[in-house]
Parts: sequence; structure tokens; C-alpha cells
Amino acid sequence: MPKKETKILVIVLVLLDILSIGAFIYLFSFTKNLIVKSVNIENEIKTELSREEVRTLMKGDIAQGKMYQSEFMNYVVPAGGTVDFIKILEQLVANSDLKYDIKSVTNAPYDKGNPIGAEYLKINMEVIGEWKNIQFFLTTLENYPLKIDINKVTLNKFSDFVVMGKTIPQWSGNFDFTVVKIKDTK
Repeated sequence: MPKKETKILVIVLVLLDILSIGAFIYLFSFTKNLIVKSVNIENEIKTELSREEVRTLMKGDIAQGKMYQSEFMNYVVPAGGTVDFIKILEQLVANSDLKYDIKSVTNAPYDKGNPIGAEYLKINMEVIGEWKNIQFFLTTLENYPLKIDINKVTLNKFSDFVVMGKTIPQWSGNFDFTVVKIKDTK
């Protein structure tokens, strides 16, 4: 029969084993919870960093969009700029050494989607002069740094002038074109 001391030692060792197993289970659960919490925090940090990255990209896109909008505005007639554009047009004709008559200036809806509040400024005009001057005007109009679409051009030779023994044919040109314009605010 085992001695009393041996029984006490076995009981103490069994109790220590039970305490050790309990401590191990507690520490394992505690560590597992810490790992889960740290993974969740890491995921939150990654999500927030991704959001910040998206915000940075969006800020860049907004700045770039504003730059493009500013650049785009250089190619359209601004709101309230119809009279100024007509004056520029008259100056282009005068620089081409032509006589002109602006038959009509009207507004028409912009048909390409309208996120900027644009419309067309439709112009019909007639010019009279030498062939080379009409060609120069047409080239100037085509290359002018606005969004101008020439819809129709009709050219007609209608007379000849004799100047110092040289025959100079006179031509008339009728131009229908549109330019993109920002709508006037009312």
C-alpha cells in the first residue's frame, strides 16, 4: 500500500496537471481571441488604407477633370459670348478681304448628351469676293480653335471684274455651320 505521502504527492500532481490543462486552455482561448482581434484590426486598417487610396485617386481624377473642363472650355463659346463670337467671325471675314452678310444666328439643342449645359449656335452667312479669299476664310474657319462644324458650303461664281486688263472672277459662298456654346443662364 502506498504511503500517505505518495498519495498526497499524486493528488498534488493530478491537481497541478488539472490546473496546467486549465491554464493551457485559457491561454489558448485568450491567444486565439487576440489573433482574431488582430486580424480584424489588420483588415480594418487595410480597408481604410484602400479607402484612402481611392480618395487620393478620386482627388486626382477630380483635379484632372477640372483641368480637362478648363481645356474644353477653350473650345466652346462661353455663356453670354454670342456677340463676342460674332465680332470674332466678322473680324475673320474682314481679314479674308471679303464682304459678308450674316443671314441668321439661332440656338439649337446640343444632341450629343448634355452634361455641361451646351447648345449649338447655328450660323448662316454669305460672303462675296475672290476665290482665294473665300478659300482662306474657309481654312481659317476650319482651323479656328473652337468646336465649329461646317454643315454646308455652297460656292457660286456670279461675275467677272476687269481690273487693269486682268479678269477677276467674283464668287459668293454660303456657309451653314454650328459652334458649341454654353447656354446662357437666365
